Amino acid sequence: MSRKPPSPFMVKLRHQAERWSYLLVKALVKSLRMERRGWEPLWRLVIAGKPITFQVWHGDMFIAFYHLSIFKPAAIVSQHGDGDFASSTLEQFGFATFRGSSTRGGREAFVAMLRHLSERDYPINVFAADGPRGPRRQLKPGILAAASKTNGYLVPIAMSAKHALRARSWDKFVVPLPFSKARIWYGEPIKIESSLDRLGFEQKLAEITTICRTLQERADRY
Repeated sequence: MSRKPPSPFMVKLRHQAERWSYLLVKALVKSLRMERRGWEPLWRLVIAGKPITFQVWHGDMFIAFYHLSIFKPAAIVSQHGDGDFASSTLEQFGFATFRGSSTRGGREAFVAMLRHLSERDYPINVFAADGPRGPRRQLKPGILAAASKTNGYLVPIAMSAKHALRARSWDKFVVPLPFSKARIWYGEPIKIESSLDRLGFEQKLAEITTICRTLQERADRY
């Protein structure tokens, strides 16, 4: 039996909730006393129009929504559970979203995103590298595949907040408290060649996982 479509009232209510969520996220993140590091090498790549794949952790997406919106990046969003809400929020921040996951529609979403990036003057995308279901802070192959397919650069990002609420979910999702000290640190851009063989791919994935974790551990120290 097909699912009954939502009523016009419920659709309107959902859209209003998504809009208010966007405004609340924006206001909260703008209130943070943000410390940025590593911006200069990244900006040179952006100005040159180089393909860039940003790495963020799934639990830090709250801060990422706002601070990466300046790049108008592309992102793949899961078709499971909270994907509708995440996709709507990202789109309000100017992201181009493509729906898919490792178990449903992932390949099609990946191909569509690559096609979109090939048409952009600034081909930038973002991966929640340990999503959608973990393990926490363990890079999945998708982020390296995106950087390799675009023959571009992978840029690790560490985000943290000194005072925050942390969910009991697998990703320990972080919601910063208003006016907290916070950090967004950009790691050194890593050139990813399109010619990686399977062994080279696995070695590079392990190497970048270590780099990303180390950067995050440093950013978490207050």
